[in-house]
Amino acid sequence: MFDKANNMKLLRETGWFSNRPEAFQRDLLECGSAKSFEAGETLYHHGDASNGIFAVLSGGVQITAPADDGQEFVLHREGAGFWVGDLALFADAPRLVSVVTTRDTKTLFFPTARITTLVQKNPAYIRDFYALSHENMQTALRIMANLAVNGSEKRLVLRLLHLEEGTSKSDDWILVSQEELAQMIAVSQPTLHRSLHRLADLGLIELGYSRVRLKDKRALIASCQT
Repeated sequence: MFDKANNMKLLRETGWFSNRPEAFQRDLLECGSAKSFEAGETLYHHGDASNGIFAVLSGGVQITAPADDGQEFVLHREGAGFWVGDLALFADAPRLVSVVTTRDTKTLFFPTARITTLVQKNPAYIRDFYALSHENMQTALRIMANLAVNGSEKRLVLRLLHLEEGTSKSDDWILVSQEELAQMIAVSQPTLHRSLHRLADLGLIELGYSRVRLKDKRALIASCQT
């Protein structure tokens, strides 16, 4: 069920939207419609025409993109407070990624027609939307930079720290399978399995079914600086 008061509070306290002017927040939220998805449903596919922007209110999403060989690879995971869909909308171009729910998920959906009307009435709002594109590009560049780090275990730690500080968690657990995590850091599953269990044996992380919990972030950060 859509809880307007709590969901608006969440968005106003999280990420990009929390830093927008009050007038922009108010006017944009008036354009949104609640949409719910079951686990495994797709918000949109790579190559789709843009139809609007999504804000995640609860649950979580997984972002994938195709490689040159046609296979889809997991890039990232996000949860409540995440906004996506702006780039294709303002470029009037096809979607570059696919966004699929990882569990039952509630969103606010902002159709292209409403966003277009909003910007036409308030041209200065385009700068606020560019700020969203900037934030999502910053995340993408961070993922790319961390993938270039030498050492699979160091890449694993950097990705876990990134996921942990974001919004893809539940009760302090990072919700991600080993198969997905292996894709995220470009290693084989046996290599990932060895690294995860070595970190667990050191008491730095705890492993669960399709989830990981960080037990000593300070030590994990230090391990990346050596």
